[in-house]
Amino acid sequence: MRIRRTHKFALFDIEGKKKIVADMCGDPCKTKTKEEDEAQFNRMKEQLTNEPRYILYDYGFMKKDGRRVNKCDKNAKIGGKMIFASSKDIIKKSFTGLSLEFQANDEGDLDYKALSEEVEKELR
Repeated sequence: MRIRRTHKFALFDIEGKKKIVADMCGDPCKTKTKEEDEAQFNRMKEQLTNEPRYILYDYGFMKKDGRRVNKCDKNAKIGGKMIFASSKDIIKKSFTGLSLEFQANDEGDLDYKALSEEVEKELR
């Protein structure tokens, strides 16, 4: 499946320890500046809990497709962490065009400025 940039972001959960499902999708929107993009990123962060999630995020000010963030909170239950870690390749194979992957273990790792700098480095 190719990312079509329909939504600004998508959060994925593992349902019943067996199936990866879209838990939430951000509203379709185009961001033209880093400031607009950061505001959308922060709205996405507000939706997160301590449960592990896969995140596809479209850095709107970039020309390439979105980037994937694996968010597995250090306070999540160990069983959830294990299932999450063992299934990340499924997400990777399901979406083509994802050139960067980030691992976030707590809210501090979801720093927009740091992540966007890494995305910009990739494009140089």
